Amino acid sequence: MDHIPENPPGAPDPRVDRALREAVTIPAYMLMGTGALVALFWLLNLLSAVTGVGSGERELPPEFYSNPNLEPYREIAERLLASQAEGPSVLGILFSLLGVGLGGLIAFGGLQMTKFRMYGLALAASIISVIPCFSCCCCVIGLPVGIWSLVVLSRQDVRAAFH
Repeated sequence: MDHIPENPPGAPDPRVDRALREAVTIPAYMLMGTGALVALFWLLNLLSAVTGVGSGERELPPEFYSNPNLEPYREIAERLLASQAEGPSVLGILFSLLGVGLGGLIAFGGLQMTKFRMYGLALAASIISVIPCFSCCCCVIGLPVGIWSLVVLSRQDVRAAFH
């Protein structure tokens, strides 16, 4: 039986004790869930940008016409609405693709965190989940999860367990 490795791929690392694994598991799984939600949000946004669904004829709110303080911004807002009504937006598609990639990166970083691998990636995924402009509607979840995983990853014993 010499051909069977002591620690096959995917098996828990024998060097990591149970208490350490329990400290990392929940924030890592929540980081994976946040990444999946971010990717799903941006996939829906990508679908909307490609098909043009939801970009029908829109109007500015009446406040833009009645409030003199908003008058300088009226032309910009009208141009923005007109460009959205023209069809698929290249910029919207690019931002959506970036968002899907970042959501996947957050989820993959959480996965690597559960395996105590790629410390830098797990740290980057935690930082990205904290930044609201990357996780959009998921920032309500991403902010506390990212902070929690950053706190866990900053522990000396956790950092030492990564390989």
